[in-house]
Amino acid sequence: MNEPVTLDPAAIERLRKLGGDKFASDMIGLFFSYGGKKVSEAKQAQQAGDLAGVANAAHPMKSSAGNVGAARVQALAAQLEQAAKSGNSDAIAGLVGEFESAFAETRTLLETELARLKPAAA
Repeated sequence: MNEPVTLDPAAIERLRKLGGDKFASDMIGLFFSYGGKKVSEAKQAQQAGDLAGVANAAHPMKSSAGNVGAARVQALAAQLEQAAKSGNSDAIAGLVGEFESAFAETRTLLETELARLKPAAA
């Protein structure tokens, strides 16, 4: 299996270079709140059979996840959006579950990164 790396630490370094530790911390915080909302929206839309809603929830997660290096979340968001746009409802339930799990796993990894940034950002 060639699954994408869950977290690309180079993305956090890019954020740090762009705006410092506080900026990187803020971007991770935004990903947590915004991403959690979008994952929930995708799940609710999937349960309602709303394919457009699934695609609309997944679409912005591609760039949001990419900003913080959440490679697996980014890849799954792209797959989920494509499946929803092509009407592949059979694949969507499994993808939403993977998307939700990948977000939770990535959140844990990013919390570790955030802890490293906090002392410098304070």
